[in-house]
Amino acid sequence: MAGCTLTGALSVACFIPGAVTVVHAPHGCAHQTFSMLHAMMNDAETKITPEIMVSGLSDKDVIFGGEGCLRQALDRAAEKKPDLIIVVTSCVPETIGDDCRAVCQEHAYAKQILYIPTSGFLGGSAKDGENSALIGLAGLAEPAEPIPGTVAIIGEKNLESEVEENYAEVTRLLHLLDLTVTVRFCRNADVATLKKLGTASCFILRDDRSSDAGRELGKKFNRRVIREFPRGLSGAITFLRETGTACGISREKIDAAVSSENAWQEKKLAGFSKLRGKSVFLGAEPLEGIFAVAREAIERIGMTESPDGVEVKPPFYLPVGVSGTMKMLYLWRRRILHG
Repeated sequence: MAGCTLTGALSVACFIPGAVTVVHAPHGCAHQTFSMLHAMMNDAETKITPEIMVSGLSDKDVIFGGEGCLRQALDRAAEKKPDLIIVVTSCVPETIGDDCRAVCQEHAYAKQILYIPTSGFLGGSAKDGENSALIGLAGLAEPAEPIPGTVAIIGEKNLESEVEENYAEVTRLLHLLDLTVTVRFCRNADVATLKKLGTASCFILRDDRSSDAGRELGKKFNRRVIREFPRGLSGAITFLRETGTACGISREKIDAAVSSENAWQEKKLAGFSKLRGKSVFLGAEPLEGIFAVAREAIERIGMTESPDGVEVKPPFYLPVGVSGTMKMLYLWRRRILHG
């Protein structure tokens, strides 16, 4: 949620098996960025150890140029014989004018090197870095004919603690439409898998944080783009209709999927019948849009909202579909019934 473009780009690049990421920066800049990512990985119980190398720009390199330093880092990375070397930059090489692209293009391993200019804080926010990395990595995939019944997921939050739970909820809904995911771009997908991006019949964005990449990828491959994962209960219904239409699913099949989902939601909400008639107070909204999801759940269960009600905490992230809403309600039930 914070940091510079370098941090955002690394949060994408770190999750590509078989790739090595070279950070062209001073040691301190790379250490600070990796420390932040490592802390978030631990919080999300991520077990992977990212392949990250740093060029280690010195004071002398800042004065006389750091291109030689980058060449040496690329040599070290190439010795590992990775499927891909991703080069990202901090503020320093961009400020002193290193021609990083030329160094990458002239290297003996050039065909396996992808240069993504990130520029640290000069390049913008972590969000900008994420989008730059997604757009850059999309260059690995050639235009292809779409395979009917397939979708690709774009821009999952790799450091989100519930990333797999959210993915499971999305695939549950896609299954109702007989749709399968070909590529999680980029979530633990190797280079060979990333190259299949163009075979998906439509793209599904995690949320509007990836909207810049979504626009570029949609134009590049001429695909429909679903703008976000489903928001709460009604969002799941909207998601089914929008995704089904984008993938060319028949109206009858979409209606059947919606009917099945409505029945599933009623079944899950029935488990919270003891909350009917209870009054709650939501407090401050942590992220725009969360209250709409929370209030829908309150109405569906038959609860009321009042400043005098039991204070319950809305989740930090928008609840994804039914599973995200259920997790929120489990916490509320414990608070309301047991204090």
